[in-house]
Amino acid sequence: MGDPLLGEPKTGALKGVRVVKFRGGDHQYLLAYHFFPKSNVIEVLDVGVHENFYGDLTGYLRGRPRSEDLGR
Repeated sequence: MGDPLLGEPKTGALKGVRVVKFRGGDHQYLLAYHFFPKSNVIEVLDVGVHENFYGDLTGYLRGRPRSEDLGR
């Protein structure tokens, strides 16, 4: 990714997550990720179509340690 800050920053339960939208065939997809500037690392969290994307992503993030707790 040329510019890791390109994705739209999310708020609320998804604070710290960025989302990029792109097209593939007849579908629009979303890619959610965290960017860790200190280590210059992008962690891909999810890729999918819009339907249930944000709800599923929120559920996934609730079930794992926060990125800050992982030392990134």
